[in-house]
Amino acid sequence: MLALAIGIYSIRKKKVIFPTFVLFMLYLFYAPVKWVFHAFSMNDLLVDEILVEIQNTVYLNKFKKQTERKVILLPQCLRSSECRARCDPLYGFICTKCGRCDVGEIMKEAEKRDFKVFVVPGSSFVKKIFKEYRPTSCIGVACPVELSESMQKTSVIPSQGVYLINDGCFETKVNVADVISKMELVSPIPNESVLKTITLSDLEKKGDV
Repeated sequence: MLALAIGIYSIRKKKVIFPTFVLFMLYLFYAPVKWVFHAFSMNDLLVDEILVEIQNTVYLNKFKKQTERKVILLPQCLRSSECRARCDPLYGFICTKCGRCDVGEIMKEAEKRDFKVFVVPGSSFVKKIFKEYRPTSCIGVACPVELSESMQKTSVIPSQGVYLINDGCFETKVNVADVISKMELVSPIPNESVLKTITLSDLEKKGDV
């Protein structure tokens, strides 16, 4: 309960303290803590949210340093009910960017930042992707429960988690801006104004020519 209290304090104050201790204790007593929350009619998703946020903090610095083979794992439930994407036996659903859901928008932004996006039907695909692609870092999108469990299993590489806005396992939503902000941590796109071409006229005005 002490670890839980520290975790709640950390999230509210947005300042994580004793992260290693909190992670260890909450994962060690995960089932009992969830049971206590359920028994007292409390929202047990808070436990998973604490785990995700603390892991985000713990792995942040290492995550920022990875520049190669960066991946984003999206759940298949983000897809539209009208999605016609085929499912590859190794890499999951192959998005065509049809615009019917948020997956296409995330893929467009990921391509700008050299992230590889996988839309996975289940955990078995994650294992295949890790074995074949060998990513050095990962951004995961899922509901809090799935996210906390997945981040624990993939802790061999630095990762960042983003919650789904709604549950339901069907036509779920994610805040695309949150996913982009995670990509920006390691692959920021320079402001276009910085890249403005300097003309001869500009130099003459400054007196450099």
